[in-house]
Amino acid sequence: MRPPWAPPPPLLLGLGLLLRALGGEPHQHFGSDGEHRPDFDQEALLGGQEEVDEFSKLSPDEQQRRLKAIIKKIDLDSDGFLTEAELSLWIQQSFKHYIAEEAKQQFGEYDKDGDGHISWEEYNIQMYDRMIDFEEDSALEDTEEESFRQLHLKDKRRFEKADKDGVSGLDLNEFIAFEHPEEAEYMKEFVIQEALEDHDRNGDGFVSLEEFLGDYRRDPTASEDPEWILVEKDRFKNDYDKDRDGKLNSKELLSWVVPNNEGIAQEEAAHLIEEMDSDGNKKLSEAEILSNQDLFLNSEATDYGRQLHDDRFYHEEL
Repeated sequence: MRPPWAPPPPLLLGLGLLLRALGGEPHQHFGSDGEHRPDFDQEALLGGQEEVDEFSKLSPDEQQRRLKAIIKKIDLDSDGFLTEAELSLWIQQSFKHYIAEEAKQQFGEYDKDGDGHISWEEYNIQMYDRMIDFEEDSALEDTEEESFRQLHLKDKRRFEKADKDGVSGLDLNEFIAFEHPEEAEYMKEFVIQEALEDHDRNGDGFVSLEEFLGDYRRDPTASEDPEWILVEKDRFKNDYDKDRDGKLNSKELLSWVVPNNEGIAQEEAAHLIEEMDSDGNKKLSEAEILSNQDLFLNSEATDYGRQLHDDRFYHEEL
């Protein structure tokens, strides 16, 4: 699941703004009961299960050849074992690779005149088939239309912030920063400010637990909060509020609204070792991975099987 601010694939970015406004949890790796979600490892941006199904059609020898090649690349010290650190680093590199690849593909779709820059007009035409423009200070009477106006204006401000060099329009690197602010250091302050505008209702520069939970109010007839609220409260206290002061400062807020790819990668690496380490040495051998091939294919370690079709990953000479 995408984080609250992260833009979804082309043609859905406007709806993604609504997710940012509502808040949420990046990469729902665990269910409301705290248990690992099996389907999480099959959620890929381009459809992970389809990639795994295609891989299953290859001969067993070709399957193992490709998988062994990837295992060899992950094993940086060539000791025959994959550690949590090696798995985590590989997954992070995979994130960056596919972010760049997908951005390049999208860039060509948005850059209508092929000049190497995406203008705000080109962005609107790709998204909405027309140029949309709203007044900054003129609210609309219709509630839904006003919500869209607010979201569209936020999108425009983020577009302008991503335009780092001041040249009209976004080049490829700026477009990546627009689509994936977590990949650009200069975008993080903007993301924090945007989150404060959305959640900091009393204007003190922090997000309290009440503000974190948004509009939730306990049913007066209920004796306790529902399970999902208990889970969110636990995440607030134990995952985000590191200094235990009952509110999220800028750094803590960033860990909530921006997906921490490093943390996600470490989490997935730890999960793989926990599930596949049969001898308890806290690392994975080639044999342990091959005996748990389906689990490994449905993991971010192979980007849900996509790497097995991308020769830049499994090609022996690379």
